[in-house]
Amino acid sequence: MRRLVLNNIIKTRRRLYIELAKSYLEGKLKKVLPKLPSILIPENSSDKVRIFYEREILKEKVKFALGLDYSKVRDLELYEITDFLDEIVSGESELLEKENFVNVIDKICSECPGGRYYVTDLCRNCIAHSCENVCPRRAISIVDNRAQIDYSKCVNCGLCASACPYQAIIKLERPCEKMCYVNAIHPSEEGSMEIDHKKCSACGACYIACPFGAIETPSQLLQVLHELTSNKKIIGIYAPSAVAQFGSKVSIAQFREALKKAGFSDIFEVAIGADMVAEAEAEHLLKNNELMLTSCCPAFVHFVKNNFPDLANNISPVPSPMIMLSRKLREEFPDHKTVFIGPCIAKKMEAKNAGIPDYVITFEEIGAIFTAFGIEPMSLKGEKPRPATPYGWNFAYTGGVGEAVRYYVRKLADDKVADSLIHVFANGISECAQLLKDVKDGKLKVNIFEGMGCDGGCVAGPGILIDPAVAKANLKKMLTQKVIM
Repeated sequence: MRRLVLNNIIKTRRRLYIELAKSYLEGKLKKVLPKLPSILIPENSSDKVRIFYEREILKEKVKFALGLDYSKVRDLELYEITDFLDEIVSGESELLEKENFVNVIDKICSECPGGRYYVTDLCRNCIAHSCENVCPRRAISIVDNRAQIDYSKCVNCGLCASACPYQAIIKLERPCEKMCYVNAIHPSEEGSMEIDHKKCSACGACYIACPFGAIETPSQLLQVLHELTSNKKIIGIYAPSAVAQFGSKVSIAQFREALKKAGFSDIFEVAIGADMVAEAEAEHLLKNNELMLTSCCPAFVHFVKNNFPDLANNISPVPSPMIMLSRKLREEFPDHKTVFIGPCIAKKMEAKNAGIPDYVITFEEIGAIFTAFGIEPMSLKGEKPRPATPYGWNFAYTGGVGEAVRYYVRKLADDKVADSLIHVFANGISECAQLLKDVKDGKLKVNIFEGMGCDGGCVAGPGILIDPAVAKANLKKMLTQKVIM
């Protein structure tokens, strides 16, 4: 399970969301927008070059925070974008992103060195010279009392690194490229990274990994805020991973009331949709008696279809909890729009493909809305959540989906059948790939294969507010105490 490090990229993004939301509510967005970089990065340092550099970075990130298609606006200045702001905020602009939900800002990409072996300062110019002797291409020689690699000869075999007793030779990989198991991100001809969107599953691993903030996702923050302030009928549905996102002392009941105060007409738990999915998948499993791959994670589903087409037919035909609940609500409330609130970028891709819900925002973005409205969830009395089983809430972390399906198998059949089911779960795309290969090769027998695009499940998604381990612990505690049921 990944750890959440509250770094400067995350802090700046959250401040940007808050400033945008506040400016919109105060009716100052057109005036403030061109000044945002200097507002958020004031001249409080003597390093003027660095300040200029960071402001230029932020200028590009603002375009994503507005929800724009970067390929259309990359050369526009912020003051030029203000001419289109009304259409952007209302969701009617042709400049809005509609297809690709993870993108590289080539102007920011630092063109990290990577994909090569490097000799570090740990080299002692030992007598053995094992690195030199093991190299099949004679690419290593001793220069100025240390090993040196001739990259015109090097074939990246790595034998020198494995032979060095000091581990003085290492392979340096670009963080984004290293985290993308499907090789959807790679260097362009200009040197900056670019994404092959046909391969990309929008899991957000590269978005999390980039230390320069050069990888971004378009936000629907302002479009949702516009709906909330226009007296529209809008329903908020939130992922089970919402537990403890706003602090361990903030209950789900308080979170619900905060959403109501922000302007949502009604609130529903996606855990209800998770129960619906688990029961439907249990029925499917009992009826077909064959391998079933879970469908709740769109990044995993996209990965399987692209990389394991032979197993694509084994993906559960049941839609994800978000889609299942959204469809039910559209039938019951046809004049309402629906907003999914969760930790996920891939849900934006899923919503676009399914045509429902109408908007997807992250916990970071709803947090900015709370701040802009001056809503403090901890101070609220709270509103009791609608009933859902602990199994529905447990969809939030890896392993919970399969257990939910087994629970409903017990209800529909019996304990013996449920206990006989082999449930395997995988954390992150890399582990999914390894285990799926074993399934395909017949080395792993399984009835329920649960794949999660994020290491740890939804509690570890790219749009979370707190450390995944803390969120998981709080969820288990709350379910044990029956606080949210």
